[in-house]
Amino acid sequence: MNIKLWYRTFDYYLILPVLFLLTTSFVLVYSASPVIAQRLSLSQDYFIRRHTIYIVLSLITLVTFSFLNTKAILNLSFAYFTLFTILMAVVIMLGIEAKGAKRWLHIAKISIQPSEFMRPFFSVVVASILASGMKFKMHISIIIFLLVFTLLLLQPDFSMSMLLTYSFIGQMFAVCIPLLYFLCIAGIVTTGVTAAYLCFPHIKERIYNFLFFVQRNNFQVTKSLEAFKRGQLTGVGPGEGNVKIFLPDCHTDFVFSVLAEEFGLIMCLATLILFGIISARLLYIVYRENELFNMLAIFGISIQFITQFIINIGVTLNVFPTTGITLPLLSYGGSSLLSSSIALGIILSFSRNQTIALNFRERIMLAPCSGFETAHNCRNIRF
Repeated sequence: MNIKLWYRTFDYYLILPVLFLLTTSFVLVYSASPVIAQRLSLSQDYFIRRHTIYIVLSLITLVTFSFLNTKAILNLSFAYFTLFTILMAVVIMLGIEAKGAKRWLHIAKISIQPSEFMRPFFSVVVASILASGMKFKMHISIIIFLLVFTLLLLQPDFSMSMLLTYSFIGQMFAVCIPLLYFLCIAGIVTTGVTAAYLCFPHIKERIYNFLFFVQRNNFQVTKSLEAFKRGQLTGVGPGEGNVKIFLPDCHTDFVFSVLAEEFGLIMCLATLILFGIISARLLYIVYRENELFNMLAIFGISIQFITQFIINIGVTLNVFPTTGITLPLLSYGGSSLLSSSIALGIILSFSRNQTIALNFRERIMLAPCSGFETAHNCRNIRF
């Protein structure tokens, strides 16, 4: 790959907000993690050291995927989707249960969440099937979705199953899904959600506590709302917040509450603007894409990213029930950061290809055609 060409075609409208969010993430984890480390009898710099490594690895991953061409991304997506789907099944059997769910696989001293790594590749795999000319492509896509959806409910990981459901339905709508298929998917999802509500007490409790809010049953949300009130416009200052003392997940699921308390409403709005810029850019890349496979893959990944940050921030404000979903690019965690980097790296690769194609079209259109043969060739160029 030509480094100069890569540099000239890199989507800086997308990468610059990502870098700002990663910088904010470093500051927030640096502020919140010492209290968590002390609570777990770890060294005070335990989490920030690991988070720094995660950020560096995430940037390397993002750049690496942005270098890849479409064929390489497709091949890797099928391979990694298969691998992490198998690991999701292994997690159900061998994973360590925490907070009523088995989501993590411990290998040596490393913990990974296979479902986080699986989801960007899921959108690419489904996009390749829906964009192909094979028979029964709708049926095959639904079978793949059902497999993943079932594995997620068995863990159970209700929030991740909803992210993939929104992504999958969005992709199916983009290819003009027949009404019958939509009704089948809606029936399957409704059945799965109902079964999860009836079979898993912690899911039932979260939904009940959300609908009938009682402070003693919503400790984390109550403290989160207090953090927003205490932060007011400019915040209480870096490291001066109290929410991290009470919330065990302040560096992961409720990191936005730490931001609100210590940096105030102004910084919260700035962060939302950055997420908005990324979201708008993702949808613009979808809009200008001419290839069906590329469009479907980008659209599926974009829905996952946008839905994830909306749900996480909504939970901290008591707009949605507590889900256990992280805030992309801001929350602590290797699986979450690397998954987001893979997703954005894939989109950056497609965006680069778009830029190259558009530049090529412009050069062809501006180039003079001299002679009958040259003019004939110019008119018959296909893109």
